[in-house]
Amino acid sequence: MIKVCHVTMGDLWAGAEVQLLALVDALVKRPDLECSIVLLNEGRLASELRALGVSVTVFPETKWHPGRLLRELTAYCRAGKFDLLHTHKYKDTILGTIAAARCGIRHVVRTVHGLTEPFRGVQSFRMGLYELCDSLAIRLKVGRLIAVSSQIEQVLSRRYGPEKVVQIHNGVQIGRIQRIRMPQETRQLLGIDPAHRLIGTVGRLTAVKGHEHFLEAAQRLLRDRRDLRFVIVGDGPLLDHLQDQARQLGVADYVTFLGHRDDTYDLIGAMDLFVLPSLHEGIPMVLLEALTLARPVVASRVGGIPEVITDSIQGLLIPTADPTALAEACRRFLDDERLAERCGRAGLLRVQEDFSAESMGEKVAALYRELVRRTPAG
Repeated sequence: MIKVCHVTMGDLWAGAEVQLLALVDALVKRPDLECSIVLLNEGRLASELRALGVSVTVFPETKWHPGRLLRELTAYCRAGKFDLLHTHKYKDTILGTIAAARCGIRHVVRTVHGLTEPFRGVQSFRMGLYELCDSLAIRLKVGRLIAVSSQIEQVLSRRYGPEKVVQIHNGVQIGRIQRIRMPQETRQLLGIDPAHRLIGTVGRLTAVKGHEHFLEAAQRLLRDRRDLRFVIVGDGPLLDHLQDQARQLGVADYVTFLGHRDDTYDLIGAMDLFVLPSLHEGIPMVLLEALTLARPVVASRVGGIPEVITDSIQGLLIPTADPTALAEACRRFLDDERLAERCGRAGLLRVQEDFSAESMGEKVAALYRELVRRTPAG
């Protein structure tokens, strides 16, 4: 039996957290693995993991001094007698590697879910400091880095050496990604006329997600036709700015900001087009979810997205920060229903063949076995 402890932040619910939930769900089904989870802060991830019957321990990172947090984590790891520690973000990697060294855990794995997003000012300095400490922890204690895309694998291989890096794509729980409501019912709840075409996006309201370009593309599309409606699902610091932009562009009456929603699958399933205008991505979970729901997708040609979508096969790829190209790609799907249906079917097949949580879980489990049984400590 291989005893594994995952450590990560618990107060967010975004792509990395959804991916971790899918991974743990796949791992706990394997008889030779025993998984425990430590979350730094309570949140939706904790409740979702508990629903799987997984052992979850929450340390209130926002309330505890870092010294106490490290002592508690070290004591927990020592008592658990884990063979392997698996971390996912900067802070949990820094704390986790120190705790692992203190209590004799021989192997540490780190998943890199994405490359560092661009920041400015004080936040840029803070992230630079985190990156420096994270890099030191990786060099000294982490045995393997999991890269979720080829781009991330290349960057990490140059930085830490190819022998330390393995690429394992994100995977989705295909059986769980299902609509509860029929699309017509969801549209009715949103106040969308049956004759209108619905274009939407899902993501945190931050600059890197490209919502400004989504709104600019909406303005271009509305010049030609008024049967379009747009929805933006998600919350974040740019809400007021984006609402102001929508008013300035003259599209506020056609765009609905839905905020955070728990019925994301119903919302995506009700869309005629799903758009992902990001400026920076790994392999976004929401993209895999939209493909699983057989939605035609328009997405930026950035990060790991081209590893999922071949242009004009599973969706349409566009340059980043190009609202004109985004509008043109949407127009192609709106004007060619056969293309939209064909890409939707091909996208679902792509996920089923190459991006399932089961496949991801087996590859990660194989990595655990290799480290514990064949290799020295990291």
